[in-house]
Amino acid sequence: MQCLQVIDERSAAFFALGMAQQLHAPVALICTSGSAVLNYGPAIAEAFYQRIPLLVITADRPEEWVDQGEGQAIRQQGVLALHMKKSVQLPRITSDDLARWHGARLINEAVDATLLPMPGPVHVNVPLSEPLYNTTDRAVDTRAIAQVMTESFILPEHARWLVGQLSACKKVMVLAGQGIWSDGLRKQLTQLASLPQVTVMTEATSNLDDAAFITCIDRAIEGVNDANENDLRPDLLITFGGAVVSKRIKGLLRKWRPVQHWNIDLGQRHYDTYQSLTHDIAVSPEVFFAQLSGSVIGGESIYGEAWRMVDDRERRKHDAILSDTPWCDLKAFEAILARIPEGSDVHLANSTPARYAQLFDRKPGRRWFSNRGTSGIDGCTSTAVGSAFASQRPTTLVTGDTAFLYDSNAFWNAHLSPALRIIIIDNGGGNIFRYIEGPDSHPELLKWFEAPHGRDPLALVKSFELPGREAKDEASLQEGMDWLFDEHARPAALVVRTDAHISPKVLREYFKKLRA
Repeated sequence: MQCLQVIDERSAAFFALGMAQQLHAPVALICTSGSAVLNYGPAIAEAFYQRIPLLVITADRPEEWVDQGEGQAIRQQGVLALHMKKSVQLPRITSDDLARWHGARLINEAVDATLLPMPGPVHVNVPLSEPLYNTTDRAVDTRAIAQVMTESFILPEHARWLVGQLSACKKVMVLAGQGIWSDGLRKQLTQLASLPQVTVMTEATSNLDDAAFITCIDRAIEGVNDANENDLRPDLLITFGGAVVSKRIKGLLRKWRPVQHWNIDLGQRHYDTYQSLTHDIAVSPEVFFAQLSGSVIGGESIYGEAWRMVDDRERRKHDAILSDTPWCDLKAFEAILARIPEGSDVHLANSTPARYAQLFDRKPGRRWFSNRGTSGIDGCTSTAVGSAFASQRPTTLVTGDTAFLYDSNAFWNAHLSPALRIIIIDNGGGNIFRYIEGPDSHPELLKWFEAPHGRDPLALVKSFELPGREAKDEASLQEGMDWLFDEHARPAALVVRTDAHISPKVLREYFKKLRA
C-alpha cells in the first residue's frame, strides 16, 4: 500500500477520485469522525454517478456517545448512504471469534462491492472505543474471499430480433455518453456508422472520435431546421455510457420522442433521459456492439448521409465565424484546444470549459475527462491533481476562474505531479450565466448567479509557489502556451484574461450564425 496525506478532506476525496479514475481500481479514503466524513460528500456523489471505485473508511465514536455532547460524535452510520453502492458498520466489540468473523466478512463484501457488478463508492464505518493510542489487540482475520469474474451476453433469439430491428429501421442514431472505451468498441461503431441508416454521435468525454462520427453535437444540430427536421429525426435511438454534456441534443430528442430507445447498460440504470425508453439492455456496450454490428444489413436510407451533410455545412460555417471573431472565450478555446500536446489527458472543469470543448474538432491522441456525474465545480482541480499523480501522464486542466478559486486547496498537497498544466480562463466570475437566458436579462439578479469574486487567480498560483504567467490576447496566449508546455519542475499555470461582457455576446452571435 502507498499511503498519502492530503489534509483537506473535500480535496482529498476528489484527489482519490482522480486516482481511481486512472487506476481503474479502488482507492481508499480514510478520515476521522465527525464533520470530516461529511466533507467527502461531493466527491462521493461524483464517484457514484461516474461509477468510480472508492473505499471510504471512516473512524467513528461509539454509537452510545451520539447526541450526548461528546466531541466528533455525529449521526455517522449510513450518513452518505444515498450515494454509496453499499454501507457497512463494523462491530465495535471484536473480543470474540464470531464478531471477528463478522467484521472480516463485512470488509470482504465492501471491497468487492467497489468493483462488482459495477464500480462505485462503498462506505465502511469503524466505531472505535478509547483508549485509541499505544494499544495492541488481536488482528482480525481478513482472509480474502475471491471473486470469479463473469460476463453477460444477449441471448441468441433476442440478438436476432435486435439485428432485425437495426436492419429494417431507416433512421438509427447511436449516442455515446461519457466513458473510456476500448479501441474494439470504436471499430465496431465505425462499422455500424458505415451503414446508410446509421449515424453515430459522440462528445469529447465520450473518447470515441472517428471521421465517420458526428463529434461536435452542439455545432451540428444548429443545422436542424423545419426543412430537414423529418430527415434527421431518428426512429431508433441507441444510447450508452455516462452523462451527455449537450443540453441541445437532450432537448431535441425529448421533442422528437423516437419510436424506440434502447439503453445499453450492464448495471441497468434505466436512464430515460430522453423520455422515450423502450428497451433496457443489461450488457456492456462492448458486448452489445460486438454481438450485433457485424450482422446488421444496410438498408435503403439517406439518414447517415443527411447528418454528414449537415455536419459538414456547420463545420464550414464554424471555420468562417472563427476567422472573424474578436478576442474572447471562444477564440481562446480555439487556440488552447489546438495546442494541447498529443498523448495528454485533458480535464475539463464545469461548466464553461466542458461546453466550449464540444464546439471544436478534436485531434487524436488525447483523452478527455470531466466531473459530469454531478457537474459541480467543487473538485475539478483536485480531481486533475489526483489523476496526474496516478497516471504520471501529461495532464492539462482547462478551468474557469470561479472553479479554480473554489478548489484552491487542491495545491495544499505534497503530491503534485510536474506533468500537470493548468489553463485558467479568467472572465471575472461565472460567465456562463451571462449567456443563459434568464439570469442575463435581469442585471439586478445577475450578480447572484455570476458571483463576481474580485480575486486574481494568478496571485493564488504564486502563493502556492507554482510557476505562472498570464495572457491577454491571441499573441500572448500563443507565447504563454509555448512556455506552459515546456519543462517545469512543478505544475505550471497560465491565466487567460477575457472580457466578461464580450464573450457571451460573441457566443450568442456564433450560434445565431450557425443557424442562419
